[in-house]
Amino acid sequence: LKIEKNKHTIITGPNGSGKSTLLGLSAGLLFSQEGKIESFSNRFGYVGVTPLIVPGTLRENLLYGNIKNIQDKELLEYIDKFQLFNEKSGNDLDKTVNNKTLSSGQLQKISFIRSLLAEVDVLLLDESTSNLDENSRKLIFELLKNSEITIINSTHNHQDFEYDNHLKIE
Repeated sequence: LKIEKNKHTIITGPNGSGKSTLLGLSAGLLFSQEGKIESFSNRFGYVGVTPLIVPGTLRENLLYGNIKNIQDKELLEYIDKFQLFNEKSGNDLDKTVNNKTLSSGQLQKISFIRSLLAEVDVLLLDESTSNLDENSRKLIFELLKNSEITIINSTHNHQDFEYDNHLKIE
């Protein structure tokens, strides 16, 4: 299997067919029993159904794993663009957040923002828009369409995305 660099590859298949396992192998989170995975980069982003949120502030979660120096102004621009909160008062970067204070859609938005801020080379998506409202989905689709990164996207709703390649697992 070869995934093309800077292309959007959709992976579909029934539950339990190995889509998420393939993403885990690609990212180096899982190790294969045989064969090998090669990648042109080790700069991966991941957005799934239940993204990682660390105990801490909104700023810490947006910057988690990022080595770049990113100004608060840029963080606030992404928060506004993604409409992370309904009210501007929610845009407090020092606000403590966790998976109990945020909706599942907000968790996914934070994960998307985190990947965009990190300027990843490979973006792994695992049912990444399943909890998002229509406006947020449209924003994500537009950002993905205009990106020049490698996207490996496991989804049951491939018709929602513009993509270059389609891998069906049976």
